Amino acid sequence: MFVRASRILLTIGLSAAAVGRAQEPPPEPPGIISSVLAVAKEYIGTPYRYGGTTPRGFDCSGYVRFVFNAFGLELSRSSVAQASQGSEVELDRIQPGDLLFFKTRGKRSRISHVGIYLGGRQFIHAGSWGGPGKRGVKIAQLDSTYYAQRLVSARRLVAAPGGVPQQWLEQILPLDPSWPLQTTH
Repeated sequence: MFVRASRILLTIGLSAAAVGRAQEPPPEPPGIISSVLAVAKEYIGTPYRYGGTTPRGFDCSGYVRFVFNAFGLELSRSSVAQASQGSEVELDRIQPGDLLFFKTRGKRSRISHVGIYLGGRQFIHAGSWGGPGKRGVKIAQLDSTYYAQRLVSARRLVAAPGGVPQQWLEQILPLDPSWPLQTTH
């Protein structure tokens, strides 16, 4: 049922984006991004569980994967692998819905954490830091000393304004080459 509703919302958002693109600026954030962020926020408070991929408990990459999978976009399982998906984004140009990647185990380590940017210098993630009751899906400040020093890259899965990944389009709509949609690969 949820996937069907998501596809309907995506179809409505695509139609609005295709019709109103020439004269009006896109909504901020674009409709599909708003839907992704709304789903992400539904899981605030879900406990952290190493290797977790379900609402019974998430780790960071399991959570991000779960959220985007609800919209039919299949992401890799690890934060390291997710850091190569979508399009690279300059850190000073991040937008809501972008994935943020962190090195939490020292500067020489590989990527070890991922979250979803919400806008307003906030992101949502499944955090493992803190005592009982503080570990889990939560909103954090990107400007906090801890995260600001560890943020290393960002990726965009949904092209803005109004664009959607090609694999989403292929799943829900017959492709019409006359549509002026921007897609990511």
